[in-house]
This record gives sequence, C-alpha cells and structure tokens, in this order.
Amino acid sequence: MKNLLTRTASGIVFIGIMVGCLLGGDIPYACLMLFLLAGMLSEFYELTLGKGKWLQKIIGILCGVSLWAASFYLFKNRSPYSDLWGFTGLAMLCFFVLWLLLPVIQLFRKEEKPFLTAACVLSGVLYIAVPLSLANFLGANDRPVLLGLFIILWSNDVGAYVFGMLFGKKGKHKLCPSISPKKSWEGLAGGIFIALAAGYALWTLGLLSFELVHVLALSLLIAVFGVFGDLIESMLKRSAGVKDSGKIIPGHGGLLDRFDAALLALPVACMYCYFFRLI
Repeated sequence: MKNLLTRTASGIVFIGIMVGCLLGGDIPYACLMLFLLAGMLSEFYELTLGKGKWLQKIIGILCGVSLWAASFYLFKNRSPYSDLWGFTGLAMLCFFVLWLLLPVIQLFRKEEKPFLTAACVLSGVLYIAVPLSLANFLGANDRPVLLGLFIILWSNDVGAYVFGMLFGKKGKHKLCPSISPKKSWEGLAGGIFIALAAGYALWTLGLLSFELVHVLALSLLIAVFGVFGDLIESMLKRSAGVKDSGKIIPGHGGLLDRFDAALLALPVACMYCYFFRLI
C-alpha cells in the first residue's frame, strides 16, 4: 500500500511537471526535454558501459543535446529544410562526427573492447537522442498536440496495467515471457482500448483537431509501438541484470523506465503526422 501511494503521488507530480513545461513556452519545454535527454542517456550509458568511461559518456550526452538543440531550431524556424529529410541530414551529420571522434579516442585508451564502447555511445544517441529530437517536429510549434500524444501514451500504460491485473493474472496468455513475464495479451488489448478511448475524448474536446480517423490511427500506433518500446527497454535491463534503470522517480524507477514507450511511439506518431500532412 505504501509503495502504491508513493507511486501515485510521484506520478501526479511527474504529470503536473510535464503538462506545465509542455504548455509553458519554449524555455520550460526546452529545459524539460534536455533534462530528460541527458538523464536517459546517463542511465543508458550506466547500463551499457558501467562505471567510469566518463569521457565517452560526456561525448555521447553532448552530442545528443546538440542534436536536440539543432533539431528544435530547424523545426522552430520553419526553414525550407524543416522536414524529415532535413532532420535526417542533421542526424547523419551528428553520427558522422561521432564516428570520426570516438574511434580516434579509443585508439589511445587501454580497454579490452574499445570498439564495443564506441558502439554503445553511438547506440545511446540513436536510441534516445534521435527520437526525442524528432519529437521537435511537433514540440517546436505544436506542443498541445504533443501533449495529446503523451496523454494517449499514458492512458495506454494505465489501461494495460489495469486490464493485465484484472484479466491477465492467470498467466495463460503471456505477451513476451522471456523479456517481461508480467505483460499479457489481455493487458495489450486493454491498453489499446483505453488509448483509443483517450484519443476519441481528446478529439471531442478539441485538443487533437485532426480528422477522427487520423486520431484513432495515431492512438493505435502509439499503443502498439509504445508496448514495443517498453519491451525493448526491458530487454536492455535484463541484459544489464537490473530491475530499474535508475531511482530518480520514487515508485517508478528511472527516466528510461518512465519514457521507454515514448522512445518508439513518438517518432512513429511524428512520421505519421508528417506523411499525412497533419501539421
């Protein structure tokens, strides 16, 4: 009961901070996203690289922060390159710089697996910095829409948890038992149902002003790919032999534990909005 109260209280505070920063202007939004980016990269590198290797970790975090800031400027100013192709070029430039820098640094460091270290740094930028930077396609100019997508994502989490507890307890329909034994197909179905209901409610309230078919399609994509994002982070933690990626959010674990679903769901949603010209 105490853990449930702690989890609920910290969740309410967490959502309040998210909503306030997303709707509070460019500076609060940028501070929030850069904090999340740096925190998640730090947790990722702690899981994959272990203790030490501070130079490589700092390089990865600085590269991720630079990519986010450059993408925010790109989408905010609505230049001729403010589309996914412009962002792709920006990301490729970031990886090119990292690929030039990291192997050279590793040449002068005594490590058993220097190439693996460089690969982990690159992986962190790809796994975390690229999705959060791509979210600027919405976040730079359409933060109420981005907030709506987060609400759908949170609704999916709640729905999956409740339906999993109510109908998936018997353990006969495990979703991915080798990675996350507690997840069930009943939870997946419940999460999708609640995500669709949340999308419809947001459309009714006018927070998402797209045609209803697009709102429901986005809700479905967020629910499905959110689950995959959650499972991928669970696979990472299982590989590292840990239960949580960190302890920054009482009752919830680390930032990666809280935003793992968003790392896959938000980029897919942004690409959907781009290809259907919704923004």
